[in-house]
Amino acid sequence: MRLYFLLLRLLGPLARLIFCVRYRGTEHIPREGPLIVCCNHRSVIDPLLLAVPFRRQLRFMAKSELFEDHGRLAAWFLRTVGAFPVQRDKGDASSLKTAMEILQEGGVLGIFPQGRVIFDTSPFQPKAGFALLAEKSGAPVLPASIYCEGELLRFRSRVTIRFAAPLSAGELFSGEEARGGLRRASNRLAKEINGMLEEKH
Repeated sequence: MRLYFLLLRLLGPLARLIFCVRYRGTEHIPREGPLIVCCNHRSVIDPLLLAVPFRRQLRFMAKSELFEDHGRLAAWFLRTVGAFPVQRDKGDASSLKTAMEILQEGGVLGIFPQGRVIFDTSPFQPKAGFALLAEKSGAPVLPASIYCEGELLRFRSRVTIRFAAPLSAGELFSGEEARGGLRRASNRLAKEINGMLEEKH
């Protein structure tokens, strides 16, 4: 964890300068308790940009290919900064167990519910995996948005990152049948994040 915060202090200000990043709504970030951070996904450096205003470590779910296809050094680095692999489009019991353990210990879990980087400004459409974790853990969900006109380019981009008020499990689910509940939770998150994206800068 010490290395995580050391890297964040070194790389965070540099990334903010290179991509001209501004933060809005950071007062909504809880300082304690389990939390699921859900955000749209615009670039491979999103985890770094999102982590900057947090005083706690974010543990991100990352696609397994990042650990498998880029060598041992890359895999070591990802694990050192708290990321853990998930097999996309599969029922990955191991990653779900890790995610639940993080939340049960009062940690912060970062998820990009779209499942991949979306390079344009298409509407945010989440998959329901985050909702299953929220339902099982009871952890609130913190909606976050990354807005940038076009692709992120060094010294040529302007990025605005917003955080909304956390959504409790009670706000996400109404206690009806599971499949409908997960769908409603996904729709609620999409409404929050798309609303922030519409604010642009």
